Amino acid sequence: MFKYALSIIIIFAAGFKLSASFVNPLEAVTLFGAEVNIWIYRLVWLAAGALSVFAIYRTRKKISEKQ
Repeated sequence: MFKYALSIIIIFAAGFKLSASFVNPLEAVTLFGAEVNIWIYRLVWLAAGALSVFAIYRTRKKISEKQ
């Protein structure tokens, strides 16, 4: 379970940040200290969530191949 902990945290954070960006729309937000367009911000969080889901998928696939 600990193998998935960081990925699960990132997935929840990405989901929260994406939903919050649609509920409270802004023109620009701060990301890593720089002001970026809201769509770039959403794309970054979507990519982070998708990569985390893919990391869990890869880890589970490796575990199932070993058995």
